[in-house]
Amino acid sequence: MRAMTIRISTAGILALAALACSGPSRTAKNDSGNGEACFYDCKKPAAKTDDGGKPATPSSAAPVKGPVGEKAALLREAAEQLEKAQRALDNGNKNLADQLFSTAEVLVGPELLASVAGQFREGAPPRVTTPTVKVDTAAAKQPRVVGNSEADDEAAKVPPPVPKPQIGTLTGVMQVDGKGANGTYGLVTLEPASGKWAPRTPKRVVIEQRGREFLPSLVAVSVGSTISFPNFDTVFHNVFSTSSFAPFDLGLYKAGEAREYTFTKEGFVRLGCNLHANMSAYIAVVSAPAYVTTDEQGAFSFARLAPGKYKLKAWSVRSKAPITQDITIKAGANSVTVGVTGDAPAGPQPDKFGGKRG
Repeated sequence: MRAMTIRISTAGILALAALACSGPSRTAKNDSGNGEACFYDCKKPAAKTDDGGKPATPSSAAPVKGPVGEKAALLREAAEQLEKAQRALDNGNKNLADQLFSTAEVLVGPELLASVAGQFREGAPPRVTTPTVKVDTAAAKQPRVVGNSEADDEAAKVPPPVPKPQIGTLTGVMQVDGKGANGTYGLVTLEPASGKWAPRTPKRVVIEQRGREFLPSLVAVSVGSTISFPNFDTVFHNVFSTSSFAPFDLGLYKAGEAREYTFTKEGFVRLGCNLHANMSAYIAVVSAPAYVTTDEQGAFSFARLAPGKYKLKAWSVRSKAPITQDITIKAGANSVTVGVTGDAPAGPQPDKFGGKRG
């Protein structure tokens, strides 16, 4: 006798899971006409009695244990989250619907729910679906800001652009709305006025989620660089960007895991966590050959510049866009004060669907 292979579709699995955690979908009166509900057109069986003629007390079915029981529990929980997600979507709460649907994905895997994912993701940035990678949760904490092209060159043993006697240096301070930076970080870049320079080598950088904040809170990288976003917290996070040139949604993943994103265009990205409105960070993707982040007082410096004319661009995390000014670097010491605007919107950024958050 041949063995029979039974294939259950994705929809069938979810239907079974939904049935397992829901009430009767259809009722009928029993023979006595008292209106008690039962599944479909069934008849109420006669009550069982014990040896003394008294009705027997029904015993609860023992829960299924082992891998099958665990899978059944996950399917029931996923079905419950899916139903909640659909109700939230029907009520116009797209962000809550996405969170509930994403929870169901974590429980049973995104492949099982792929056929219905689109309705919960419409209007959000593109979802990054690459598998997460494992990270060392004992890794050292990242600094507050990262980004210095000259430090990268020195580490890579790139020689200075000109002999040491001809080297120019530049020290400066960034002001915001004519005042001191007072805890505001920023970025300064230098481009040769000729408009010609060799592109920088892309880097690999880390922005971690630790203590319910992003670290670093400001990263400057060259175009083409890849950033890894590991989670070191015991809670889930959902990193996203609605930037027009780098929109992405990394989805949910737990502690000890990470996803990556490669930034192929120049611009400024504001990161958010769709689960924690207070979390925010910035990525400056630059094509300039020389760049450096400021400290919290707005101070910055370049130590190995070729003399000549440059276009200096400056931006702070409180600015909508960078300012540009011309500057001439001579051999030896140079200094400058640059002023940027503090016109960026304050407070939590909208969620990944554009909804306001308190």
